[in-house]
Amino acid sequence: MSRKKVLYIGTPIFNYHKKIISEFEAKGYSVDFYNDRPSENSFIKGMIKIKKSLLNSLIQKYFDKIMSETKDKTYDLVFIVNCKVFTSEMIKQLRESQKSARFVLYMWDSLTLYPDSRKLIPLFDTAYSFDLDDCEKIEKLKFLPLFYCKEFEQVGQVQDSQIDYDIVSVCTAHPNRYKTMHKLFPELESKGIRIFSYMFLNKLQYLYNITFVPEFKGSKRSEFKFIPLSESENLDVLKRANSVFDMQHNKQSGLTMRTIETLGAKRKLITTNRNIKRYEFYNENNIFVMDENNLDKIEAFIKRKYEPINDEVYKKYSISSWIDTIINDNKYLK
Repeated sequence: MSRKKVLYIGTPIFNYHKKIISEFEAKGYSVDFYNDRPSENSFIKGMIKIKKSLLNSLIQKYFDKIMSETKDKTYDLVFIVNCKVFTSEMIKQLRESQKSARFVLYMWDSLTLYPDSRKLIPLFDTAYSFDLDDCEKIEKLKFLPLFYCKEFEQVGQVQDSQIDYDIVSVCTAHPNRYKTMHKLFPELESKGIRIFSYMFLNKLQYLYNITFVPEFKGSKRSEFKFIPLSESENLDVLKRANSVFDMQHNKQSGLTMRTIETLGAKRKLITTNRNIKRYEFYNENNIFVMDENNLDKIEAFIKRKYEPINDEVYKKYSISSWIDTIINDNKYLK
């Protein structure tokens, strides 16, 4: 019996695409993967964020390449994440060439960051988002949080004696994150709190930020990293962490990948996202919802012991469960 086929178009970031492909394959699918951008070149990625229209010709050429390479194939599922650069006409053209396929869109980012994706939602058979607020505003958008991969399940087995950091923060340096962390972390370190901080920025984005973004005025190049932390390095740091610090982008309310991975690693979390209280795994012993009025309570939170959560709830956020929902269109939450 032939395997079912998936055309998967998404962002190759931190190897998540490889994990998704492996999980599809484990469930009996063969996968053809394409980047959702025409290039991983830093300049191209930066221009997509700053002025995508300047790349229309390049984007069209890239889409035509995908169409040419897939025209003689028949897919059971066309799965697209975010759809950062493709237009409505392109999706319609792809649907016309894959008439028997089920088309699924997953929004990994908020629609406030990628507003053009809003008009694409009706073109898909099913559309999901990690952002609960977006799902409540748009009827056809179904709620599906992000996931943790199998490697994070092993992190929770590390003993307390191997903990080297009270707080670990690995993130992209969005303006609100940088502004808060630039002030807060030195204050916490002055109290003896051990912090590992790794703020990543695309070089073009960094140049843009220090020129045009007020929060970055006066920032130093040495505060940022221009190469993402590798998967193995990230896992090593997390194994040595008591708690993970995470701030959602100020234009989105969905729980970040970092949040769900912290759940998978069975680590405590410090977050600014109040929406986390709406999730069934929320436990104030494990999760500290930070605001400007309770920063003095972080030290006491770090000293608390992690409290295990229900195993059924824990497994619900695994990549296996996530792919099952994409494949089978299961009802996930509420």
